Amino acid sequence: MIVRASGNTTLADMKRSASFGAVGIILCAILISGCAGNPRTVAETYLANLKVFNYPACYEALSAKDRSDRTIEQFLVAIPMAPDVSREWFKPIVLKTDYSVGEPSIEGNLAIVPVKVTAPDLAQWERLLDADQNDKDSLEKRAQDSLQQNHYPTITYDDTVVLAKESDGWKVVADFPLKESVATLHKQAVELYHKRDYDQAIAAYNSLLAELAKTPATGNKGLASRYESELRMIETTKSQVAEAQAYAAKVQLSNVDLKMTAAAVPGIFGKITNRGDKPVDEVRMTVTYYEGRGARRKAVYSEEHTPIDTPIEFSNFSRDVLPLAPNQSRDFGFRLNAPAEIQRDAKPDVAVTMVVFSQLGVPSTPSEAGAAPVSPKAPNPAPAAPQAPPPPMPKG
Repeated sequence: MIVRASGNTTLADMKRSASFGAVGIILCAILISGCAGNPRTVAETYLANLKVFNYPACYEALSAKDRSDRTIEQFLVAIPMAPDVSREWFKPIVLKTDYSVGEPSIEGNLAIVPVKVTAPDLAQWERLLDADQNDKDSLEKRAQDSLQQNHYPTITYDDTVVLAKESDGWKVVADFPLKESVATLHKQAVELYHKRDYDQAIAAYNSLLAELAKTPATGNKGLASRYESELRMIETTKSQVAEAQAYAAKVQLSNVDLKMTAAAVPGIFGKITNRGDKPVDEVRMTVTYYEGRGARRKAVYSEEHTPIDTPIEFSNFSRDVLPLAPNQSRDFGFRLNAPAEIQRDAKPDVAVTMVVFSQLGVPSTPSEAGAAPVSPKAPNPAPAAPQAPPPPMPKG
């Protein structure tokens, strides 16, 4: 999960970037001792240091167990409460994220500090940018411009900073093994969704949500909010299977041709048009091979292809995230996979056999997607905390 720190960053680099010498270290020590008895202040300081990329201070705020589980270098690829983005987008997304800290509840040696998080809605933002096909600028520039101009969709959700009381004060509980286990389950759940095994995908999501609920840890509630949203979309998709199958007739093919691909193997090419009134995230085509004619015509082989397969999760701009909107046409092409003897002796016929309706839709403007009218404000760092210059950007 979470932040990707630069592979070129060493522990020595991080220590140098976080210190202005002996005076800074002394001030930091005073700050830590001063807020050791106040869980809310500890949570605010941790998040403030995250906002200024002071990773060593964030690491030192962790519980003894978490620091024994992970070195600072390992921590840099799993920083609790940081956005789940690649290094190119880590800094700008953190700067647009607002953490509003509430009053803690304390039970014995455990403190739960509520945090209201407002951040760019990454999945919607990616769709919004990909939908703007008329813009001549690169996707990266459009993304940067949208952040600078505060034209991006936002999402607000509840999260928590969980603290354990230790001999030197309240410490942030991360529970890295749990988060790694959940990240693995999430990857499996998403793969099952894209394989259209909705029952198993739903079961996998319920399993990871149960894991997150087992033990309180910082960031777990925010992860659960994100995964619950994805689960609801998959449950809705499952409930729409019959309707989507009927809708497939409205997704029409034209200019279909059998020709060689760039790799010098046979492929099917053409144009696909959504003649209905719903945006679709996925279009599945079945290629059926027939031998004979008339009454003797029979199917001897079939293969499936998904030329439009839009993720429900943020992809870090690694792929096209562009549903097929109503009345929209798009070129498609794919290579054929049938055995050579089937392709030699039989004739292929292609048809749209299934679609998946888009649960996130196709926002046409930032305001339609819920764009932020102003940039969220960061919590103020504690005044005595030395603010180190940011180390190299987190990596993907």
